[in-house]
Amino acid sequence: METLIVRVGNTLTVEIPEELAAKESLPIGEPLEWVSNGSGRITLQKIGAAAVEKSIDDMTLEELLEGVEDGTKLGEYDWGPRRGAEVW
Repeated sequence: METLIVRVGNTLTVEIPEELAAKESLPIGEPLEWVSNGSGRITLQKIGAAAVEKSIDDMTLEELLEGVEDGTKLGEYDWGPRRGAEVW
């Protein structure tokens, strides 16, 4: 679903189609926040713990390893048999 950035006075605004707002239960006045990944992608999400979870593709290495203590050995992972010219 496409939309445009429009100017309203001194503010840039993004219009949210009514059917999308209804589908996501976003009433008028709902507090939302913009989240940027720093690479041109921005997400508009509900504020609070119940907000949309961040995709693994959008997480930094630090975020992925959050809670893992330094020196922890995570073990190995079996990726299956060779499929190409991998060097083992």
